[in-house]
Amino acid sequence: MLIICSVYQIRQVSPDKNPQEFTSVIENWDYQWLSKPGKPFHPSWIAEADPGKWQHADRNQPMSKRAATADALLLRITLPSLEWNTPSIWLKRVYGTAVSVSLEDKLLYNMARSYPYDVNYALLPLPQSASGSHLMVLLYLSEERQSLEPEIILGDYNQLQPQYERYGLIELIMGGSFMLIALIMMTCLLLLQREQIMMWLSLCLIILCLGEIILAYSPALYHHFYAYGKPFLDLFDLALFLITPALAVFFERTLGAGFYGIIRKFRIVLLPVTVIVIVLWALGKTVFPSINLSLLQVVPLTVIAAVQFLILTAHAIGYAWKGNRDAILISVGYSIFVSVFICEIIIYFKDETYHLIYWKWGMLVFIVALIAVMGRQLSHNHEQLIKYSRELEVFNREIQRSEKMELISHLAASIAHEVRNPLQVTRGFIQLVGEKAEGKERQFLQMAVQELDRASSIITEFLTFAKPELDDLKTLNISEELYQIQDIISPLAAMQSTKLVVITEPELYVLGSAEKLKQAIINMIKNSLEAINNAHGTVSIHANRDQNAIIIRIIDNGEGIEPEKLDKLGEPYFTNKSKGTGLGLMVTFRIIEAMEGTIRFSSTKDVGTEAVVRLPALPKEQPGNPDTDK
Repeated sequence: MLIICSVYQIRQVSPDKNPQEFTSVIENWDYQWLSKPGKPFHPSWIAEADPGKWQHADRNQPMSKRAATADALLLRITLPSLEWNTPSIWLKRVYGTAVSVSLEDKLLYNMARSYPYDVNYALLPLPQSASGSHLMVLLYLSEERQSLEPEIILGDYNQLQPQYERYGLIELIMGGSFMLIALIMMTCLLLLQREQIMMWLSLCLIILCLGEIILAYSPALYHHFYAYGKPFLDLFDLALFLITPALAVFFERTLGAGFYGIIRKFRIVLLPVTVIVIVLWALGKTVFPSINLSLLQVVPLTVIAAVQFLILTAHAIGYAWKGNRDAILISVGYSIFVSVFICEIIIYFKDETYHLIYWKWGMLVFIVALIAVMGRQLSHNHEQLIKYSRELEVFNREIQRSEKMELISHLAASIAHEVRNPLQVTRGFIQLVGEKAEGKERQFLQMAVQELDRASSIITEFLTFAKPELDDLKTLNISEELYQIQDIISPLAAMQSTKLVVITEPELYVLGSAEKLKQAIINMIKNSLEAINNAHGTVSIHANRDQNAIIIRIIDNGEGIEPEKLDKLGEPYFTNKSKGTGLGLMVTFRIIEAMEGTIRFSSTKDVGTEAVVRLPALPKEQPGNPDTDK
């Protein structure tokens, strides 16, 4: 949005009328090559031109290639009739590290750079009296460029100025925006976890380097801030060195080590090579400026970039083929960027005056793809963190419950046997006395016997809880066991006007104790019956096989349980009943755990509750009661 709004704002500078109506492109000029070996640039070279060495160039006869000994190029432009109110000449693109422009021996413009950037542009006003005069443009050439076709436009100054002001600003804004985004993102490093820092840092470095590359490509940067051009060119070189290891680290973090660990091995080799190249580059800039170390820098950089392109492209396509969404995003962004860049490079080699335009938009797509991958990674890590937190919470709850169970188990085992025998003796004597008692005394003694029976029942549950081992193991047919339980519980359900339904698949076998299993299932069914407080209650029992497990579901349409109480089910002494002890479900949990199963509850208030028992299944063909099961 920053880029789009900035471009839109800049375009508002243009007038409503088409400026092309007020311009005239210079299509022919004279030129000659100047040889000034070892001499510093000076505008006085214009006066030293040899009148006999002028060559003519136009659309049909382009300029010849640069002469082998040429150090400078002198252009002579014959100005046509200047019919504009405020005539001017726009040197839209001329090539030279230094530029001088003069009109009839009067110097109009002079600029000299101390660094090797040779793309220049300038808008110069002209007097109307200059019609038919010779405009001289002197260019001090860089060593690399061979094709030097200029682009020069005549027109009205007020009409050309908006184009002149916009020229090169899109790269300036886009590159600056990327660098600003990268620097802002780096401020988040302190807030990230350790395993996320390398991926985030590599993405910041990629965006920062790409922003500097786009920024350094803009001629507006060197036009408006020519005094700071050398540091920007040095940063451009540094960005080229750093972007390859940053890409390697980011790809390794998102796609993994690669096939046979190739991405990781390449990254391990790449880091020291990059350090060596940067050291050589720094030595060539500072300690040995007179020695040309560019060959030692360019060759490794080119080889590294080519190898990385092949490795990353192959892995991105390979992982994308396997359905990896991160790889698909990277492949799409990378393919668009590389395709656009290669097409423009081919055009550039055919015509060195071609100005690369569209590669930066391909780079924008690539950066957006990288940011999208980073966002997916952070989202995935967040989801994993939530998942692990929930699992840890369940695990801690299970540990706490196990500790409570173990404590009560020891307590039950130590107390139950000591209390049970005296209770039985007391019950017997009360029964004897009760047979001879009359009236109120007989009633009171019967109540005492009932309470002693209740206490004995609680102690029995304690003993079951303390010793849940299944001594009588055999193969159980779940269907038969559930139908027997239905026969046992149906009278109790009928008394409460509740419908009891059993739906089960045939041949469901588990290993366990029939008595203990019945006790556990009956406990849960009784809880369901007690939770129903309407005349249309239903308790459904479903049993089916799920791969290697037998699933038993007990579903009721009772009053339900609050979510905060649901996790406490099975804990010692927790109950919703006014006269309950909380031992029933506790014993049920212990029995199911002894059968290597699990119980899970889900409930909605005023809708009902579902208990899901999962037990390990036996093969269908395993019959009988094998002793080896034990």
